[in-house]
Amino acid sequence: MMRGKKISGAKVRLAADTRGLPHGIHVTTADFTDRDGATELAVINAGKYESVETVLAGSAYTGESFAEAIKGLVDAKVEVVKRNEVHMFIVLPKRWIVERSFGWADSCRRLWKVCERRLGTFCQMLYCRSFQFF
Repeated sequence: MMRGKKISGAKVRLAADTRGLPHGIHVTTADFTDRDGATELAVINAGKYESVETVLAGSAYTGESFAEAIKGLVDAKVEVVKRNEVHMFIVLPKRWIVERSFGWADSCRRLWKVCERRLGTFCQMLYCRSFQFF
């Protein structure tokens, strides 16, 4: 499952399994599109995703070109979990898994926003914090 979390100045993409354990983290500047960042995450960690059959993604990842790119890189189909048109809180199937993983990382006071001058420093802090819980 991949999702881009918007933090001021940076976007974080997280690839997690169905238990919420992270298998890949990719941090980019905020001007990267969600699809491009997720494709880069798949390119960087392609060897880890050999047994993946389905990639669950948020509504920002709709489109045939993204699905074809993931199919070519990871050999998995893309399933988009869309929000309901009803404006009330509903727990969406499988979407809560990645939200919980981001919640664990956000519990660290230093990671709730980008405080570092360099994106690489923020990425390393996020990486250390994310894998500390697992």
